[in-house]
Amino acid sequence: MKRFLLIALIVIEFVSVSKAQEHRRYALIWNDEFDSEILDNTVWSKIWRHSPDWAIHMSSHDSLYAFENGDLVLYGLVNDFLPEDTAAFLTGGVWSKDRKAFGFGRVEVRAKFDVAQGFWPAIWMLPQAPQSLQWPYGGEIDIMEHFRSNPTVNQTVHSNYTFYLRKLYNPSQVAFPKYNEGEYNTYGMERFQDSLVFFVNGKRTFCYPRFRDGVDGQFPFSNHDFYLILDAQLGRDRSPYIDTAKLPVALRVDYVRYYELDTKTDIIPEPKEFQQLSKRKYKLRKVKINPEPLFDNPDEYRLVVKGGKAVIWGNEAWAKSTLAQLTDENGKVPEVEVHDWATCPHRGLALGAGNPFPPSDSLMALLDLMAFYKLNCLFWNDEAEYSKEDFDKVKDYARKLNIELFSDTVSGLKSIEMKHRAEVPASNRIFLQKAEAKGGLLFWEETDEASLDAMMAFSERYWRGGDAGPMENEDKLPDTLTTAGSRLANFKEKMSLHLDRFWKPLRP
Repeated sequence: MKRFLLIALIVIEFVSVSKAQEHRRYALIWNDEFDSEILDNTVWSKIWRHSPDWAIHMSSHDSLYAFENGDLVLYGLVNDFLPEDTAAFLTGGVWSKDRKAFGFGRVEVRAKFDVAQGFWPAIWMLPQAPQSLQWPYGGEIDIMEHFRSNPTVNQTVHSNYTFYLRKLYNPSQVAFPKYNEGEYNTYGMERFQDSLVFFVNGKRTFCYPRFRDGVDGQFPFSNHDFYLILDAQLGRDRSPYIDTAKLPVALRVDYVRYYELDTKTDIIPEPKEFQQLSKRKYKLRKVKINPEPLFDNPDEYRLVVKGGKAVIWGNEAWAKSTLAQLTDENGKVPEVEVHDWATCPHRGLALGAGNPFPPSDSLMALLDLMAFYKLNCLFWNDEAEYSKEDFDKVKDYARKLNIELFSDTVSGLKSIEMKHRAEVPASNRIFLQKAEAKGGLLFWEETDEASLDAMMAFSERYWRGGDAGPMENEDKLPDTLTTAGSRLANFKEKMSLHLDRFWKPLRP
């Protein structure tokens, strides 16, 4: 069996092993265009009056809600028509609380609002979490707020870190981008595992990052899905005086759209954070290892490639594996920034019990394959009859690839057997498995296509974490892998690409 020295190629020759797709993109998963002139009560409900300052004028009265020209219109009015209601003003608002929550991905809202002293239109999000999670511990994401007659909108994050600890500038919790007054503007927010990124009219306005360890509740935004709030608030907060001469005022919402990451890189496992900096490619000329200890997680790494020069922070082996996959057949790499980390600390193979142990060269080829998929442990059969020379050679090679060999079982590791039926391929079966917190072992029997499929699926699941979501079709397979941040069709496409390009030498 031919050995495939994937990692060595990067270090010695910078030889290409893969041609990456251009960039990741988004797939529209859900939208409400407000064309039906009926509020979709499976998604939205009117906001009831309660104690926070933004909700003290909320009402469900029909005069505060309208559909006009494909817009949902939410009004703020002087209360001169409901004598039984003692509130001086009434406002309309809707939220998706307890009905629809949004995961990682991009939320966009196209809207227009009036400008008046005391009018406080807002598009924002709160965590879909138990009532016991008090504000601001679960976080608040303000996609857009407007105050007074300011020529800018506010885009803000709130948390225990920013509110109670008053850490407002490290990093900055707010941006004040300009908007087009009197016109429709599109306000967007992308939520990732380690950052929130805000936009106005497609232009990136600012990014709120997760610190290395997220201490003191600094980044609670990856702990829950979030629901959306659209409201026409009056008074309190930064605009206590209300100019009644300009009432009524309105927030007009053209649409709400939610996009999920529809990744088209063929990096395996799919990085949690991947940004293409430009479409140009350069000959890979230099790889620099930055010794700065950025990460607590030993599997975490950051890779930045610009002008053919690559800089690596954190786990060198996994970053070089990703770099190898980015390099095309001409030795050129795109300009990218990758930040990634494993969800489970143990991800590996256990060789099939009772099968003949492979020769040392074949085992080293298998270690190459494991390194490619960022698997880091191999259950070692200590009864294998290797010479001391071969045994030491395998151990040294595994150490270079960041793979641990062990013979004693690790308590708590989930084991997955490679038994499957033809109508349910191994990869699909493994895709439906939940990733355990501590990790897992895949029983490995041979290098046939089903086994390679399963290894890729196992790698994706235990590196990225989560499960595959609800079963929504006749084949009992997930249509959308929401927790993993990838789409099943793209996964299968990527799997086929890598089998064709890389593992022909390993097939019998």
